[in-house]
Amino acid sequence: MHGMLTNARHWLLNRERLGRVYNLVQVDLPGHGRSPAPADPQTVTAATLIRRLDEIRATLGIDSWYICGQSFGAGLTLNYALLHPERVIAQVFTNARVVLRQNDSPLEAAARAERLERLRRDGLAALRSEQFHPRFARRFPPDLRRVLSEDADKIDLPTYIQLVAKVMPAVSLKDVPDSSPRVPTLLINGRHERGFQPIREELAAIWPNLSIVDIDGGHSVNIENPRGFENALLDFFAGHLPIGRTAGTHNKTLGMGDASRVERMPPTNLTMQAEDMK
Repeated sequence: MHGMLTNARHWLLNRERLGRVYNLVQVDLPGHGRSPAPADPQTVTAATLIRRLDEIRATLGIDSWYICGQSFGAGLTLNYALLHPERVIAQVFTNARVVLRQNDSPLEAAARAERLERLRRDGLAALRSEQFHPRFARRFPPDLRRVLSEDADKIDLPTYIQLVAKVMPAVSLKDVPDSSPRVPTLLINGRHERGFQPIREELAAIWPNLSIVDIDGGHSVNIENPRGFENALLDFFAGHLPIGRTAGTHNKTLGMGDASRVERMPPTNLTMQAEDMK
């Protein structure tokens, strides 16, 4: 599950290798990529997005799956796994400050209000100035940075504003009782994102069962260090096979991160259609 200001193409550098082992199911957020904007952006909430993820699982006939979330997408996948631990075999997430954002602090509330005012007032110009707009990603391969930047400029602004205003605060697990993951969970930490490292340390302290692999890279570590990201993910998922399976066997489980299968299949790209936000 990708973060905001990107789409399923965020995983382009990882598809070939991960696709040798797993069937990949990739989902575009509302108003991002191929996912259209809802008629009413206010229908986009954390609850509807998490529900939609589970509807995708059910539609694909999956009993349980592996999941992987990046940035804002990690906020969704971590909450999904807390709500439906019986449906998640194991999960991976990467740098995601949203996970422990202190949304009710005066400084955070003021910064969010200023950000929203700027987006409403300046539109695309404000969107293009957002910190994680791909055009600022100096460590991305140039061609991928160009493609993702062009995609980001096409994001539906009212939907993006709703995600920032309502969904982002709702997925934070800061001060949430018993927020420790109930399924095997790995953080693949891009150690060069300095702003995330205090959160990495806090997660290690409050989630005692959390596994962490620190690798070179920054916020989008799967792009900045694709081989390191893939090595960590593949090793972790291989150590957490579905019940009744052993290494070397194939299974029919599909997932946003994975589902092994005898024949290789192309990635499945799914969207959160507007009608699904009701």
